[in-house]
Amino acid sequence: MTNLQKAVVVFGTAGLLFWIIKPKPKKSLEVGFNGVQEADPKERTKITAPTMSKKDAKANPTASKAFKALQAYVNAYNNGEPQKELDKLNDELAHEMGMRVYRRRQDNKLAVKDLNDKDIIVNNG
Repeated sequence: MTNLQKAVVVFGTAGLLFWIIKPKPKKSLEVGFNGVQEADPKERTKITAPTMSKKDAKANPTASKAFKALQAYVNAYNNGEPQKELDKLNDELAHEMGMRVYRRRQDNKLAVKDLNDKDIIVNNG
């Protein structure tokens, strides 16, 4: 076997191994994070805006706040905001309302949770 053939075999094998074991994108490194990153704005399908009756809003003020957070997130998502901006919005919501919006892994639905990681509402749309 010539040196050229040996080099082709070595580099070909190395390339194949790298392709097989290349690093995969991480969902999140946060402990206990059970959400996923949103798709690229060009690849997204619009989310139907959530609705809540005034009666339900008056009956449960926490759910009403969570609904407003979910509306803000859905509006930003549908307007094509990148993941970085959605993360900033979530930071603002956490600071101002004590809630975060995330996409659940198990059913791919948007949900609002409080800062103690308890779900408050889930968007069915």
